[in-house]
Amino acid sequence: MNNNIYRSRNIDVIAIIPARMQSTRLPGKPLADINGKPLIYHVWNAACQSKKLRRIVIATDDQRIADTCQNFGAEFIMTPTDIESGTDRIIFAVKALNDDADYILNIQGDEPLISGHLIDRVIDETVLSGAHVGTVISQITSTEELFNPSVVKVVLDSECNAMYFSRSPIPYFRDLEHDKWVKKVDYWKHIGIYAYSFPALERFAELPVSALESVEKLEQMRLMQDNSIYRCIKTDEFLMGVDTPEDLERVSEILK
Repeated sequence: MNNNIYRSRNIDVIAIIPARMQSTRLPGKPLADINGKPLIYHVWNAACQSKKLRRIVIATDDQRIADTCQNFGAEFIMTPTDIESGTDRIIFAVKALNDDADYILNIQGDEPLISGHLIDRVIDETVLSGAHVGTVISQITSTEELFNPSVVKVVLDSECNAMYFSRSPIPYFRDLEHDKWVKKVDYWKHIGIYAYSFPALERFAELPVSALESVEKLEQMRLMQDNSIYRCIKTDEFLMGVDTPEDLERVSEILK
């Protein structure tokens, strides 16, 4: 992408926040209470602090979430319950909204600590890099995180583009004790926000589930196996997804 194009006209960006009720470890997660407000409100409110988003839409498959969105004034759209992934829900929403934005942000509905500042950084750096997709990473500092399969790891090239995402710790030190790995090399974890160029999102919709996506259970591998470029934006902001009751309690304390 020609950077001068970005400077000479406004890039149109919208955000879709997928929110579904079904969660194995925390049922009804989007409506879980955090200091008197539902989780989904905190994510939406954080997105509202962005200076670059034209539109923020919550995509849900449950009328209870829709009613809650209506109560606090968020735009929402109903989506089918049988959609396979968060990105597929984004694609459905964009088509149903008939919105032709240049970039579409997928902001995970369980990331209440995301900031408007970080969202704007993701937009700027993705567009200026010319990458197909932008996403967020932060450094792994503990052995526990490194070996936790719920923490998605990413290996970077010299330009901070992703080479591979995995639930396994990569790179792998063959002859070193596990508790020394994070002291020997920089490890990075993936944070659940994506900035898709419109063509990249269209391409995702065209592709079947890829072999590596099926193995790792990571949907970003679909476009990576199709040679799409993922620009990784590093942050030292503290972020955490809410997956368990313990996570919910911790985030509640942080947001007080």
